[in-house]
Amino acid sequence: MKRKLFFLIDKLEVQRSERIAVSVLFVSLLVLSSYNAMLKPDANYDVDYYAELEQLFEARSQMVRMEEEQILARYESEPDGVQVAALQPETVTPETVEADTTRDQPAAGEERININEAGEEELQELPGIGPAFAERIIEWREENGEFTSKEQLIEVRGIGERRLEVIKPLIRL
Repeated sequence: MKRKLFFLIDKLEVQRSERIAVSVLFVSLLVLSSYNAMLKPDANYDVDYYAELEQLFEARSQMVRMEEEQILARYESEPDGVQVAALQPETVTPETVEADTTRDQPAAGEERININEAGEEELQELPGIGPAFAERIIEWREENGEFTSKEQLIEVRGIGERRLEVIKPLIRL
């Protein structure tokens, strides 16, 4: 091993003075790192001061937790003791779908909207049709001519089966 090390040093052409300098640096690094590991540094802060700060932090944290619990308690029950229903998404049943579609049908004596003649404002009266959809419907009408069936509304970008089913009873050609 010594021989291989000697030949390696010889190949690198390391001078004797360079070897001594590297050895001294390596030994001093070992001595200083071992001294640092054994030395326990003193705290450069007042331990009592930080203990007081920790107590103050805990007290304020406890106050915040209590306030949050009080706020949550207000929303968990009504004053009369009646529980408020949790906010959960509604389950869709066939009965609710039928009820929703009948609600959107025109009342007796109310006119259905003619999609071939209606302007933007009239089209916006339909549920789920805002300014953008109204504009798209009019653009489609200008490019392709009048609608020949209600199902052609699907060709308007953004109007799908569901939206068509909602507005179908409210429109006419």
